[in-house]
Amino acid sequence: MMKKTIKLLLPLTFFLILVIAACLPNDGDYSAYLDKAEAIYPGRPDSVIVMPGYNRANINALMSTDPRAVKIRLYWNSRRDSLDAVITKDEIANRKIIQVPNIPEGVYTFELVTFDKSGNKSVVTEKTGQVLGPVYVKGLANRIVKSKVSITGSPAIIWYSETDTSSVMAGTEVAYKLSSGDSARIFTSKRRDTTILKNAAAGGKLILRTAYLPPNAIDTFYAKRDTIAY
Repeated sequence: MMKKTIKLLLPLTFFLILVIAACLPNDGDYSAYLDKAEAIYPGRPDSVIVMPGYNRANINALMSTDPRAVKIRLYWNSRRDSLDAVITKDEIANRKIIQVPNIPEGVYTFELVTFDKSGNKSVVTEKTGQVLGPVYVKGLANRIVKSKVSITGSPAIIWYSETDTSSVMAGTEVAYKLSSGDSARIFTSKRRDTTILKNAAAGGKLILRTAYLPPNAIDTFYAKRDTIAY
């Protein structure tokens, strides 16, 4: 009797296993999940650029082509700080700049998330960048004067050439007194090695400061002013 019962149960058990296996989802079939994800998650921003300033920054991001994205949220400082901005119709598939004011100097990981009208949010886009400030400025040096000469009767400054191709030096600003008593201010690019002080007052002094412009920076940074006789 026991043997007959076992023989009857074996086909039934095998049949139940086949039914259960047929009902289980195929691990390799993600189409249902992809369709759902596409329906829920708005497009995320791309090609993010961190544009450093003095205790501030601009976050420049390419908005998705997805018209459902109506708001973007920017996180930084391990998500302890954030701000929201509206995504206008004109900004869809175009670049949007988010201004971050009053942020301490340092390196930050910025996280960007977009939202649709229902509050559904996109996948996070991250970008690490640096915000500059007083520590950076303190490390800047003025361009070195090579010699002081006279050119066609005017005092002139000869600078050492800037040979470092990676330097972010922009040039040097020079202020001096004219023979008329007025003040003059000229800027000499780092590509030029000579600054002529036209109509300068005899035996005077000049004030110089060298400007630096890091990549994508929104501010120009200056070394501490130096005063020299010419």
